[in-house]
Amino acid sequence: MKKLFIMAAAGTLAAVGATSCGGNAKMTTDTDSLAYSAGIVLGTMAYRMDSTMNPNLIAAAIKDVYAKKGKMTDLEADAFMREYMMNKFIRESAAKNTEFIEKAVADGAQTLPSGLVYKIENAGSDRKVAVGDSIYAKYKLTLPDGQLVEEQTNAVPFLLEEGKLIKGWIEGIPQIGEGGKITLFVPADLAYGEQGHGPIAPNQALQFDIEVTKVVPAPTK
Repeated sequence: MKKLFIMAAAGTLAAVGATSCGGNAKMTTDTDSLAYSAGIVLGTMAYRMDSTMNPNLIAAAIKDVYAKKGKMTDLEADAFMREYMMNKFIRESAAKNTEFIEKAVADGAQTLPSGLVYKIENAGSDRKVAVGDSIYAKYKLTLPDGQLVEEQTNAVPFLLEEGKLIKGWIEGIPQIGEGGKITLFVPADLAYGEQGHGPIAPNQALQFDIEVTKVVPAPTK
């Protein structure tokens, strides 16, 4: 019985192999099946990379490789793909960042001349934080898609000084006083810019929810 089952399965596979599979392609041998499988893998990868690519050019490039008439070397093709995908990521990231900032403004947030967008949840004391002050703050950092990057639920000390903190904090926190709460929608150029930082990608806009629990004024000169 087992032998008959194996023979039946083999017959089924042979029938499938001889079946037309898209266009004029037919698989009549294992090598044909391998070739079509390779095409499926390459096609799927290309589609996921950029679904707007012309499949006829992909097929033409494969034929050029087989004919040893490729218009790019392997290294040139790899370098171009890397640069293209990086630029694509930058363009898409910039579009998402712009949408994120514009949505915050549409929801009632205020904007500083630098492009920093903020929303005061609680103004705090009448004496506003000043550059040079030391502060204790709780904060939460999220990405435009809502992904939590970091959260500090216990107040930690910061020196509000250029070079010590990102520009978004330097400009945003002085909008409130001790006990105040503020949400900062920080464009990439006021955050970590083109370099990024740890899990924060290059050219990434950020959202900070900050509560200033204590302010230590800068020493009077």
